[in-house]
Amino acid sequence: MPTCMGGPALLWITLLLFSPDGMSAVTWKSMVSLNPPWNRIFRGENVTLTCNGNNSLEVNSTKWTHNNALLAETTSSLDIVNARSQNSGEYRCQNNNLIPSQPVYLKVFSDWLLLQSSAEVVLEGESFLIRCHGWMNRNVFKVIYYKNGKALKYWYENHNISITNATIGDSGNYYCTGILWQINYTSDPLKITVKKDSTTPHWLQFHIPFLVVIMFAVDTGLFISTQQQFKFTLKIMRTRKGNKLLDPHPKPTSTKN
Repeated sequence: MPTCMGGPALLWITLLLFSPDGMSAVTWKSMVSLNPPWNRIFRGENVTLTCNGNNSLEVNSTKWTHNNALLAETTSSLDIVNARSQNSGEYRCQNNNLIPSQPVYLKVFSDWLLLQSSAEVVLEGESFLIRCHGWMNRNVFKVIYYKNGKALKYWYENHNISITNATIGDSGNYYCTGILWQINYTSDPLKITVKKDSTTPHWLQFHIPFLVVIMFAVDTGLFISTQQQFKFTLKIMRTRKGNKLLDPHPKPTSTKN
């Protein structure tokens, strides 16, 4: 008996194969975000970590870990107030029935000047922000941003730098210099990496709806064709069986001596 995969089944396979994350399209993962967005902060500053993707109706349904140790906090937000060096390290969260998040690394510094970035690993085409941050939010003057040892930008009054549509060439070691209390300080360097996007190419993402429609139409056509062939074969078999029942004198089968 001919068989054919139904339209919905092949449609789901198509969605899984051509989705940007493949099989992960049906897998939901928790994600940690920072507010403010900097993962390098001064001692004494505050930051809130939020576990996104929690659709559970339960209020206390989030697990937090710090350096793989389970924390007492069970809400979707983790507040770090008056940060200390002990707060540095790896943070993960897991919402109810979801996969644990990727780690977020928080670093607490005791220094005068700090280069901060909204992300240390960036995909091509994305944007990131860097700023030269003074201790206790003090104003920093004559700020120079450096990349790989070469001056990138100068501001008499401190301003952030926004790098849009990042490329591989934006990868490098960044740091800044500036004057606080009439003294020139230099921040620790920060390595920023821009990576190629390994997900589905943009041209393929644009054609996914058309591919899904085509695959669904082809599969539906095969399904209908198979049904028609099966009905035709069944009709022939029934006709032959009916002819045998109506023939009262079937022909003898010839035999050889």
